[in-house]
Amino acid sequence: MPWLIKDKEKQSENLFFVHVPRCGGTSLMKSHDIPNKSMTNCPFYKTIGMKIFFHRYRLLESANFPIVNTGNAILLLIFLYSWMNYSNTMIGKFMMAFTFILFLGLSFVFTAPTIGRLTYVRRSFLILIHDFLFRFMESIEWCTGTNNKGYINHLTAHKLLHYGYIPSDVWYNTSTMAIVRNPYSRMVSIYMYNRFGPMESFEHFVKTWGTTMKHYQERGEMEEWYTPCHCLPQFEYTHFKGKQLVQSIVKQEELKYLKYKEDESKAIAQDSSIKDLPIPVKDALLGMPHDNKRKTSKKWYEYYNQETLNITYELYHHDFAIFGYSPKIDQRPDLVSPVPTEIKPDVDKLMRNSLNVQQERKSLLMLSASMSCGRSSMRGPSMKSAKYASLLSALESLGSDSDEKDNLLDSDEKDDLLDSYQKDDLLDIDEKIEFLDSD
Repeated sequence: MPWLIKDKEKQSENLFFVHVPRCGGTSLMKSHDIPNKSMTNCPFYKTIGMKIFFHRYRLLESANFPIVNTGNAILLLIFLYSWMNYSNTMIGKFMMAFTFILFLGLSFVFTAPTIGRLTYVRRSFLILIHDFLFRFMESIEWCTGTNNKGYINHLTAHKLLHYGYIPSDVWYNTSTMAIVRNPYSRMVSIYMYNRFGPMESFEHFVKTWGTTMKHYQERGEMEEWYTPCHCLPQFEYTHFKGKQLVQSIVKQEELKYLKYKEDESKAIAQDSSIKDLPIPVKDALLGMPHDNKRKTSKKWYEYYNQETLNITYELYHHDFAIFGYSPKIDQRPDLVSPVPTEIKPDVDKLMRNSLNVQQERKSLLMLSASMSCGRSSMRGPSMKSAKYASLLSALESLGSDSDEKDNLLDSDEKDDLLDSYQKDDLLDIDEKIEFLDSD
């Protein structure tokens, strides 16, 4: 998600929104008039591109395959006119073929389900937009649109810093925020947006979603080329190396306390995620509409059975721990929690609205900007046991083959380091080896 407030004289009054997909942030984009702002002072071809981007964005929020819309009606009229008047000419045949191909592409090929779940379609789309159409759908200034990095409005904090879209010193002095939600509820929203039409069941979707995010699961791949943004866990948008980069993190379920100013006392009493928000964040969220919510035939918790509950937890278990969500669904006492006891995350306790986050993370911001964002800084939700064994073997061989490396760590420190590999929040193997080789 782009800048919501920019170019204020006092930097802390500016506001950047890290948009975690399927957490309700699109409403903020509309309420802050980002489409028009992003087209101000743009070259003509980029203005056209951004108009198309936001038009498609709205269409795909309303339908998986947007067949019935004004654009397709125009294409149909052109097709019929060419068929009735010029069907025997080369130009008539060309126009009919062109409109038909455009209709198929816009209605079925380059849509949310296909771009998100079919790797070859997503990669073709990234190449088309960035190279063949000369990046005409991007606005780096406002951090929205799309290019070969993916959807710029859905980039993680780490990616934004590493790509240089936001300098670390600007991030340090700016109010930053993100909205997160219950991972079970979010999975239903992901399903509604990415399903292959209403005939695909939630159970089938959840069972195949792990395949869509296999590169992230196995290697922690973060780039859109491998892993679509909707697959990434929420913590990847807000954290780096287990440390919080975003200043204010608000739970979607607690936005109800910001509908009216008088509800603020309830938020304080409940110790909710909107307690003590910085003024720019509070003003942006106060009375925020949620007008892109899709209508469903039942409540989100009614979609689950025990198997889909277990799979969803396995895919996104870091989100439950980091953001303090229960692995149980209170509304479904018939479903058993995927974990017998509460798991404490091996990362910072969530400082959702701490004004000290930026101060404590200044060096981390610089590190985030310099380090590659191709891999997860916590190495994804799972690693196969064979890879664990290989990793540990490599480290053990490093220690035994070199007296100098043995002297770097005492036995207890080496045991702690090796144990860290058995957790999910890992560094890259190359980074660990570099650490062993350093002084």
